[in-house]
Amino acid sequence: MWCSSVSLEIKKCTYKIISALEKGELPEYFKGFEEKLCKGAVRGLDLHQFSSYDEWIRWMKWASVSLDENDYLRAMLHALHLAPKLAATDYGTARRRDLGQQWTDTIRGLLGELAFVRWLQKRFGLKAELDFRLGQLKEFLSSDIKGVEGRAPRLRVSIKTVKLEGIWLDVPYAEAEHSDIFVLMRVGVKREHFVAFLKKISVIKDKLMKEALERKLLSEEELEKIWESVPEFTPIPAYVAGFLNKAEYAEKLKDRLSIAEADGEVKKKKVVVSKYLGFWHPEEPEYEKALKKLLQSRGKSVGDDIKIEFEGIKSFTRTLHFIASSGMLSKKQREWEELINRL
Repeated sequence: MWCSSVSLEIKKCTYKIISALEKGELPEYFKGFEEKLCKGAVRGLDLHQFSSYDEWIRWMKWASVSLDENDYLRAMLHALHLAPKLAATDYGTARRRDLGQQWTDTIRGLLGELAFVRWLQKRFGLKAELDFRLGQLKEFLSSDIKGVEGRAPRLRVSIKTVKLEGIWLDVPYAEAEHSDIFVLMRVGVKREHFVAFLKKISVIKDKLMKEALERKLLSEEELEKIWESVPEFTPIPAYVAGFLNKAEYAEKLKDRLSIAEADGEVKKKKVVVSKYLGFWHPEEPEYEKALKKLLQSRGKSVGDDIKIEFEGIKSFTRTLHFIASSGMLSKKQREWEELINRL
């Protein structure tokens, strides 16, 4: 039985994760990420897809994989090619990012793709190849997977990456039209990982600090203190949060105003949406009207004056989105086996 309060449920979940790590029921690379794991699973309603915490934890072990510095280097280099070509807006906001932030954000997305391919090999013995060519962005709209066992994949797979606490599979409309399967990866990239990686490959000591010494900007003692303060690189945890087969919802999503599923909690003058599957445009009133109508049909007291808010997202970019919450995704081993057979 799940706790009624989200905050209490996150606390209870965190305790369960800590206990599982102590017992060796989860890989050690999840240590330090206990609360973030639970924030994603609780707020995204993932836990409601399992009969108990124990079942969820067993599944998480099965669904997880870790990444090392070689994976980070590969993602970093390809991200350096892609980042200048991407729209300079934050996920879920209209705020513009500088190129450095865009680079690190792109690294995280590519780490999710690398983790997914590694997981396919680990759990199913399936060798998949990512499309890490240097090309135009429009060339990669339909699928992130270029090959499966040396042949072209039978399905077009789009891989989306969020932080461990992220709950939304958010797909631009053009991509939603072109792909068949949407995979959501959760990746535990800390804010320290970028700098820790630069330390790992000696960029900080052999380049930055050497340059500082030659220019007599800082003393060796001062630079040593800085060196010691920089964190060490640690393995990056990741797990497959699930996938969405677009064909399964074709009837319910016939047009852009269709919403296959939605739910949320009414709080004073707003409703916080934590369950959603369908299209959404933040600047077209028809979408808000359709969502309120669906929520009203579910017994929610949602009047015209009620503001719509999506859990964890302050504001969306001003475009058409295809959105699915993590609790709406297929997760179980049997579901994955059926998909792999078709891939």
